[in-house]
Amino acid sequence: MRKAEAIMNLSKKLTLSLGVALILGLTVGRGVMMGWAATRGNIVLFNANWCASCREVDPIVRDIASQNGLSITAIDVDAPTAPKEARNYGLSIPNDGPPQVYYVEHGRSTLLYNGKDYKFGYGEAARTTILQSLQKVLQ
Repeated sequence: MRKAEAIMNLSKKLTLSLGVALILGLTVGRGVMMGWAATRGNIVLFNANWCASCREVDPIVRDIASQNGLSITAIDVDAPTAPKEARNYGLSIPNDGPPQVYYVEHGRSTLLYNGKDYKFGYGEAARTTILQSLQKVLQ
């Protein structure tokens, strides 16, 4: 009976440890880039509900992130939580306004796209710029 109890206790401890590791990995990973999503980096997209350019760029950025196995975080610059969310990635709310796209990995960020001069209808040009910038970062 003691052997069975010992195995059961060990099983409970391993399950608890794995659960805690999973929770910490996901929670800490989002904030300080140490979790599973951080192993390949993260795309951070600053956008706003009122921004027509953002609505056009958003699906392009999501597509690029998906094709490259990257996670994406969209931050609405007008949300009350935006400054805190941005700080989680070592960023601040862009002064130039949205859309802006960053690649963040291990606490280091690179601006991939600044949409301040974006002209509505030029989504493919934005896609090309973002892809070229991302390729440089990932080399």
